[in-house]
Amino acid sequence: MNKKIDSNAIAAAFDSVYEFNDISKQFEGDPREGLDLQLDLIWEEYTETIAAMDDGCSGYPNIDRRTAEVELLDGACDLFVVVVGLLQKLQNAGFNVQEALQRVTDNNLSKFPTSINPQDWNWYESQKWTPVYNDSYGKFVLKDENGKSRKPINYCPVNIYDLVPTTLFKEVV
Repeated sequence: MNKKIDSNAIAAAFDSVYEFNDISKQFEGDPREGLDLQLDLIWEEYTETIAAMDDGCSGYPNIDRRTAEVELLDGACDLFVVVVGLLQKLQNAGFNVQEALQRVTDNNLSKFPTSINPQDWNWYESQKWTPVYNDSYGKFVLKDENGKSRKPINYCPVNIYDLVPTTLFKEVV
């Protein structure tokens, strides 16, 4: 099994979502109303995906685990579709989504230091974060008690202010 998803498949799916939204005239009308609808759709798909995960992990004997697995995959794909739709609606409203995606993903990769000085190492451990070295990339990941990747001490947040229009929330009633 290939663990890495082909980025061409993601790009094709992104284009299909655009076609769906364009055919269904999702880019017409008040951008705020379109964004609000998209956020409602994200919430709906998110809660359905969480329910599938909960069903699959429950200890209840009457739960069809196979159906829960199918619903989990379906929910994850539906989440991708509605989040892509949100990004496309933001682009339509004047946001520079393409540059923002690049900056955010580049910034996420900056969270992995190539070395850790002893003082920082001690601080991470005092926070109950475990520095774990990844040989494949030559970088450290900082994991908290729950397995979440944490930001290093010298992390700088991404700046996307210049990619956001100043007109979306004007004249909000």
